[in-house]
Amino acid sequence: MKKKEIIILASVLIVLTIVIAIFVNRKVSFKEVKTDDYVFTYDTTWKKVKGEKGITLKHKKSGSKLNIQCMVLEDSYMDVDLKDIISDITYGIEKQNEGFKLISVLDAPSDKYDSYSYLYEDDMEQALVNVYKKDNKVVIAYFSCESEKFDIVLDSVDNIFDSIEIKTGEEIKLT
Repeated sequence: MKKKEIIILASVLIVLTIVIAIFVNRKVSFKEVKTDDYVFTYDTTWKKVKGEKGITLKHKKSGSKLNIQCMVLEDSYMDVDLKDIISDITYGIEKQNEGFKLISVLDAPSDKYDSYSYLYEDDMEQALVNVYKKDNKVVIAYFSCESEKFDIVLDSVDNIFDSIEIKTGEEIKLT
């Protein structure tokens, strides 16, 4: 091998080593959010930002937002199925998001809770709204993103949605 070829090969190996080191050190860690009503985890591709209600996260690369909030229903609704009150909840959601068109409805996106999932879109954005009910608590998780970035961020959003744990009075802490 010529001296020039050795220098080029060494340079390529050094650059490759640096690139691998950068990817190995870019670990994604997880953070937990606890409120009196629910708990969830999110990865560090999101950052917590100030929102009007509930907890709001903003995706660092896409700029999309995710909001999770809880409504506590009157005790008389504790044994009522979500399907019996979902129309009232979705009416409020649709009123706040005029201009969005309903694309699909899925019932039971969660194995843990009585739940529904609604996908909306307008000309520029898509919004995914998951509604979960446990006892007299309803958690609404709302994710909105530019249409072209929606599917890219969706796996991370699904992980957050899957991590939601609704707290009610039935949990007993053992010490």
